[in-house]
Amino acid sequence: MVGMALPEVLVHDLQSAGYYPQLTQGILADSLYDEPVLAHFVHIDTHVDIESIHRHVTAFVLTETRLLLAHVDDDPNAEPGAKPRAVTSSEDIELDRLGTVMVGRTFADPAAYKPGDKPVEVSLTMSWGASKRIEAFPETCGDPNCMGDHGYGGSIFAEDVMLRVSAEAEGQAAVDRMADFAGKLRAAVFHARLRSRR
Repeated sequence: MVGMALPEVLVHDLQSAGYYPQLTQGILADSLYDEPVLAHFVHIDTHVDIESIHRHVTAFVLTETRLLLAHVDDDPNAEPGAKPRAVTSSEDIELDRLGTVMVGRTFADPAAYKPGDKPVEVSLTMSWGASKRIEAFPETCGDPNCMGDHGYGGSIFAEDVMLRVSAEAEGQAAVDRMADFAGKLRAAVFHARLRSRR
């Protein structure tokens, strides 16, 4: 099956990210199934440790029915000195399955805020139940001298994807693109939920 052509602006953003753009394009084209792209955001992440550099790109693509995520990572199991290898994965989430679409915005000089002012940082948290984070802690009875075992308590947090873009790190243009994508995603999820209730 031949994948569909991607919008030029998405191809440009993948090329600008500079991390195996043709590979990411292929994953997306094969996963769209002829649905048009309504919005997208491409995020490149680089981690440097003592021995190596690890790169990761995620393409977030919004269609009329789904949020498509395409990931490309350096293969951590590649042999030293061998040609680089990349590991890919893709996931699509039906819009009405997105339980949380939380958008955080940070504004510089909030006392002087005027409608239309742009945030200098945008964060997007999305959850659809694919993964959960557990935070556990030992329970106590309140007596500092008690040596009894009171078991454990904790909380479960659904946290599938959290993305943060700041003007200081990625530039204001990236923050603007992220804000635009987040707005379109929230609107699409809202309308998908309305349709599912009818």
